[in-house]
Amino acid sequence: MIFFLFGLRKMVLTTKNLIKITVRNPEFSYDNDTDTLEKELKTYMSKGFNKLNVGGGSKNLSGFVNIDFVKHDTIEREIRANINDLTFVPDESIAHIHTNHVVEHLTCDELVAQLKEYFRILKPGGILSLRCPNALGVCYGFWFDVVPERNREEFVRLGFPPDEEFHNQADGWYHKDFHGLFHWLYADTGNPANEHKNILTPSMMKNYLIGAGFEVLKMTDPETSNIVVVATKHWGMV
Repeated sequence: MIFFLFGLRKMVLTTKNLIKITVRNPEFSYDNDTDTLEKELKTYMSKGFNKLNVGGGSKNLSGFVNIDFVKHDTIEREIRANINDLTFVPDESIAHIHTNHVVEHLTCDELVAQLKEYFRILKPGGILSLRCPNALGVCYGFWFDVVPERNREEFVRLGFPPDEEFHNQADGWYHKDFHGLFHWLYADTGNPANEHKNILTPSMMKNYLIGAGFEVLKMTDPETSNIVVVATKHWGMV
């Protein structure tokens, strides 16, 4: 029955969003102006800002420059760009890359390419901190009990931004809630701006990171609502 409901909800959402796109005809593709973006980034870096919050949305993190598809008036430091094209960022120029609830919106191929770009632009010893929905954890939490992300202090010590969201108690709304479970796994199916194209588990995320050359320093427990991970481009890795 649950698989039938999943299929039905996906079909309804996909159809609804297809109608919206057809009527509104929005443009979701965005071609980067590399020269302009290089100058913007260079300006920030000349002021000491060499940390990137990729897909940062409307959140200001201390010391970070946001890179996002759309402009946010409340952001102190922001570059509007397609995050799937980071060619404007020089090799080994960034000390820390952070991304929160972004990678699930990429296809598997896009995620692999994205992590390789992160590895390219990070300095040796640079930090990658990442947070995304955990498909394994939400399925566990749906049937049994929600498991919170723990040991925030240790993650922060290793490089996770101290002013970023870690565990959100409200995340447990998917427990015994079919619509909540569906949203955590697929989001707004058929909406190019807000659908999950990649369902990730901790082991999958770890393998993606290792495949891109990263050393995983710490990852949350397998049953948590979110995957939180801190990884590094180890000294000597090329």
